[in-house]
Amino acid sequence: MLRYAISRFWMLLLSMLLFTLFVFALMHMAPGDPVRLLLNDFGAARDQSVVAAYEQQWGLDQSLPAQYLLWLTGLLQGKLGTSYLTGLSVTGEIASRLAPTLTLIASSYAVTLLISIPLGIGTGLREHSRLDRVTYALSVLGLSIPLYWLAIILMLLFGVLWPLLPIIGSGSVRHYVLPVLAISIVQSFYFIRMLRSFTVEYKQAPYIEAAQARGLKSIVLYPSYLFRSMLVPFITLVGSSFPAFFGAAIVMENIFSFPGIGKYMLDMINRRDFPVIQGCSLIVAAAIFLLNYLTDLCYYAVDPRIQLEKQRWEN
Repeated sequence: MLRYAISRFWMLLLSMLLFTLFVFALMHMAPGDPVRLLLNDFGAARDQSVVAAYEQQWGLDQSLPAQYLLWLTGLLQGKLGTSYLTGLSVTGEIASRLAPTLTLIASSYAVTLLISIPLGIGTGLREHSRLDRVTYALSVLGLSIPLYWLAIILMLLFGVLWPLLPIIGSGSVRHYVLPVLAISIVQSFYFIRMLRSFTVEYKQAPYIEAAQARGLKSIVLYPSYLFRSMLVPFITLVGSSFPAFFGAAIVMENIFSFPGIGKYMLDMINRRDFPVIQGCSLIVAAAIFLLNYLTDLCYYAVDPRIQLEKQRWEN
């Protein structure tokens, strides 16, 4: 297990290094000059001497390899650079906005799992029942609803017509109710469909039929045979869904004026603040790579077949 974790960790570091090169190249290929965009925002004249002074201050007058090495050296020291617009540390700016986004994503994950696990597995076990048909119809309808439209409807219903919940900011737990509800509803329909498919597929496996033929009761059969065999696809579903939740969080932060990393990142993309865009992209990519790494370790821990294949490969 330890050797496997270490080998996967080196792959994680290599992936992150390649991603830094990709992000840096992509930012400098984007149209628009950050210096001239900044001067336009300030309403200042684009004098060549002023542009040259800003480029020298930000290091944009150096060659691209030199800029990349300078930025990479700062990353190794835990520094993401300095914002072109505010002059503040990107690390501090992201850290101050990270908590609301993480709370929003974690809460949405928890509510989604609480809704989808019992409904997805229950409809799979009771295939073609009334509950299955109703849930299937609702999931088809739910998957066709745009997230931003659902969020606006919830704001209208519970923030305007019946002002029960706040619709702007993130100062209290009540501010999270509507964004979390919108994300959870949309994601739950997808999770329910997937969990139902897993349940229907695995309950027809030969070892399940053999266990049923031996007279095992459901209270033993489902946890020990069915649910245990579903762990790998379930872990894959949960581990690979982070980008969808983060994308939904960006939409919610802009609709509900959440002071999170998603809204901050989108604002800085529009204003070509390269250090902020690169820093936010690295934070998101690091979270995705880390979740994939943990997912691989979970595979190794829950499925003995993966351990055996690894041992054969090592020998």
